[in-house]
Formats: sequence, structure tokens, C-alpha cells
Amino acid sequence: MEDYRDYEETTEEKVEEALIGILQYGESADDTALADVQSAVSFREEGVLTYNRGLVVRLSDGTEFQITIVQSR
Repeated sequence: MEDYRDYEETTEEKVEEALIGILQYGESADDTALADVQSAVSFREEGVLTYNRGLVVRLSDGTEFQITIVQSR
């Protein structure tokens, strides 16, 4: 398995692939682009002004992603 920590930049696409791997295939986060998560907090805890639920995920290199959770059915 590739070590995703060797990549220079974690992109939205890599985070998307990591989440699919974790949620659908049971991969360990340590084997994905999310291996270096420093923190994950809810939008509410972070003070993000939105009616949506979601997470703010920060990686150890300072990269930050917002993951929105919207129920569709």
C-alpha cells in the first residue's frame, strides 16, 4: 500500500478518495491521505456560520478541509 504522507499536497480529491476507502472499504485512516489528521471538530464547535452539519478537519501540515453532512433521504 502507498504511503500517502509522501505526497507534497493533500487535495480535495485525495480526501474524497480517503473517505471512500475508509467508509466503503474499511481501510485504515493511516493508509490514506487522512493519516496526519491533527484535529477534527464540528462546524458548531469551530463557529462555522452555516445551517449545515459538518466537520473542520486539520492536517498536521496546516491544510484544512470542511466536510459538509447533508441528509438526502
